Amino acid sequence: MVWDETGLLLFLLWLLLPPLYAVALGRAYVRRCSEMLHRTATIRDELLDLMEGLEGVREPCAPPEVLISVRR
Repeated sequence: MVWDETGLLLFLLWLLLPPLYAVALGRAYVRRCSEMLHRTATIRDELLDLMEGLEGVREPCAPPEVLISVRR
């Protein structure tokens, strides 16, 4: 069987396109995950700072009321 140039080119394209497509999708996915991780870490740090600020402002709690159990 003799392959002409067009058939060989199409075969190589068919052979190489799926891995290249997977690499491109993988890179986009990794970049998106990296950005989300950075945003999540920033939000976590802001929340921890807010929690530390709230702990300094928190007033001492009154002792809990004693509940009387009612039996029937």
